[in-house]
Amino acid sequence: QALFWAGIARYRTGDLDGALVTFQRNLILASAPEDQARAYFWIGKTQQKRGDAAAAQTAWQQAAALDPIGYYSERARDTLFSQSIFQPPPAYKLNFDLAADRRQAEAWMRIQFNLPADTDLGSPGALLPVGLRQDPRLVRGSELWNLGLYDEARLEFEDLRKTAGENPADSYRLANYLLDLGLYRVAISSIQQVLTLAGMETYTQMLAAPNYFNHVRYGLYYQDLILPAAQQDGFDPLFLFSVVWQESQFEGFVHSSAGARGLMQIMPATGQSIAQNMGWPLDYSSDDLYRPLVSVTMGADYLASWRDYFGGDLYVALAAYNAGPGNAEIWKNLAGGDPDLFVEIVRFEETRNYIRNIYEIYLVYRWLYGSIP
Repeated sequence: QALFWAGIARYRTGDLDGALVTFQRNLILASAPEDQARAYFWIGKTQQKRGDAAAAQTAWQQAAALDPIGYYSERARDTLFSQSIFQPPPAYKLNFDLAADRRQAEAWMRIQFNLPADTDLGSPGALLPVGLRQDPRLVRGSELWNLGLYDEARLEFEDLRKTAGENPADSYRLANYLLDLGLYRVAISSIQQVLTLAGMETYTQMLAAPNYFNHVRYGLYYQDLILPAAQQDGFDPLFLFSVVWQESQFEGFVHSSAGARGLMQIMPATGQSIAQNMGWPLDYSSDDLYRPLVSVTMGADYLASWRDYFGGDLYVALAAYNAGPGNAEIWKNLAGGDPDLFVEIVRFEETRNYIRNIYEIYLVYRWLYGSIP
């Protein structure tokens, strides 16, 4: 890590020969594919700045092949295709037959896990297998959910999910039950368990799974709120879905240890400021941040305000959203207009990972719901 940061420091100060040697040494010492991809990506950046376009292309091709769904491999691939950061697809595919996807997934499961032909995988609610339906955690969780005690309900369902983790059929059934209920975060984890049990643990393997699994893991939840907000604030809707996925995995009642609330994880003080700026009613309260409509509307408006302030730079806007605009402005000035350098200069590891994660999530959404090279 120290060697990589030394390379970044040399790159930023214009010592390109020194940066190149340092990144090449970093590549030799790197063992994990993501670290190798990072070294190759920055070798490519350095070679490009030195004027050696052919060497840059070669390095980016190496980076793209190493960690197919990882941040640096994806950045290398987008650079090779001359795609801008968070470049929207030319068209969207937001309408699909989820019922047909589900039938395909269940046929795949019967083969993958050698399930008896009469195994009922598709029945939701009361038609769940007796053992699962009568499990006290499912009973308590459902009752708590209906009472509006969402945190308590989630704990029951999460405990049940862990118990069902060795049974692909029950994990699948539970995921569908929770989707019907609207508890998306635990449903995503439960459907993920099915792929893990199938030995599909890498992102490349997961994306090769039947469409239903990916449409659940990266779903268009709350699209009746997110699509209008994206249009209102000038965002690619897939970008906004990606931000919500990273912030809350579509769990509207979630709250962080720091106090952030709702789908877009807005701090109460920030929410009060946004409400005033947007001219919201005087009876607005911080508890309203748990309402999906409020959270999505406010979060999109707040993120758009920093995007506009920072000249359309979504990396800097995300940093401002996560770590505050003052920090984002300092890092932006140090990066000198280079978005890739900006990510590395970000002081907080949480914020660096936040930006990278949203980029990775966005590319999955773009792959699922858009047309890309």
